[in-house]
Amino acid sequence: MADLEIKLLVEHLYSLSKSPYIQILFWIVCFDIISGYIKAFKLKKFDSKTSTNGLLRHFLVMLVVTIVSLYARALNHREIGITTCLFFIMSYVGSLMENWEALGLPFPEALRPYINQMRKSQEKKFKKIIEIEIEKKEDE
Repeated sequence: MADLEIKLLVEHLYSLSKSPYIQILFWIVCFDIISGYIKAFKLKKFDSKTSTNGLLRHFLVMLVVTIVSLYARALNHREIGITTCLFFIMSYVGSLMENWEALGLPFPEALRPYINQMRKSQEKKFKKIIEIEIEKKEDE
């Protein structure tokens, strides 16, 4: 693997800040945070621990995308950075749609099955995580 100079990485970081993919992801993350807070207050399910974990997750997503994109760009493999960014953009668009529907705002009926499928998938993941945590505590 080639050694990358700090100066080269800084130049790529500067040019990365102008990337439309990174900018779109940044704004979608911001809208997701805002819509998540609005949803939590509307449904009276605001929890500071959940909020903190969510903000940390958003920060880590942006950090990972930035680092992957930065090194991909520096190693002349921009497609890896773009693909990573597009993956997270699509993930956040799904989250935004879910928040939009939960707020009771007008929502296209054709998209409801996809939102319900995403919600069920998330519930299954949470159940598995909870089961694993319970098993860990029982083993201790």
